[in-house]
Amino acid sequence: MRLKDKVAIVTGGSRGIGRAVALGMAREGAKVVVNYVANDAAASEVVEMIRKSGGEAMAFKAHVGSKPDVEAMAKAVVDKYGRIDILVNNAGVAAFIDFFETTEEDWDWHQNTNCKGIFLTSQAVAREMVKTGGGRIVNVTSISGEKATNPLQVAYCTSKGGANMLTQVMALALAPYNITVNAVLPGTIETDINRDVLADPKARNAIIESTPLKCLGKPDDVVGAVLLLASDESKWTTGTFMVVDGGFML
Repeated sequence: MRLKDKVAIVTGGSRGIGRAVALGMAREGAKVVVNYVANDAAASEVVEMIRKSGGEAMAFKAHVGSKPDVEAMAKAVVDKYGRIDILVNNAGVAAFIDFFETTEEDWDWHQNTNCKGIFLTSQAVAREMVKTGGGRIVNVTSISGEKATNPLQVAYCTSKGGANMLTQVMALALAPYNITVNAVLPGTIETDINRDVLADPKARNAIIESTPLKCLGKPDDVVGAVLLLASDESKWTTGTFMVVDGGFML
């Protein structure tokens, strides 16, 4: 088990990629904190699945864009487990909105979760990691932070671009404390966020045809990359992007 007895927080861990990552980390022996913001039942279900398989987990409700929330989460985890070894910043939001119809509220909604949320959560957790000699931070961002993939996602793409740059700056800032910071950049993964868009056969087929492997990704397809970057196998890797997109960026 690559993560045996490690303590890991997975933000947005109740569904989609976060759910798959939380379950994957538990399989590798980690004690998993399933962060969520709204769906108590979904978070509880993930925790119960981990416990039934012999693992240890807890759920914690916190909005990653709220400094008091994430500080409370970090404190609760340390109070329960004594340390935090891994943080997976997975929580994210996405909307498809025409450029001229994108409001200030739309813009702030994306930034607060997708970029500011990574900063606030990482800052709170990294303070605890410093006390125990280091840790691993893995940000689940997007290829949309490197390539303008959709004109209807100006706020989303910009927030993910900020998240990618934040990954590299945090890697520099936290390296002296033995904290590595890396990002996994998924392509189009079928989740609750984009299910409505992908229900349109024309849109779905266009993405598949633009992907060399000729298929969309599943949440489980992202798990391996996150586990690698969260483990000691990547202890000399920081500030890097691992693209998981079926070849789309090619």
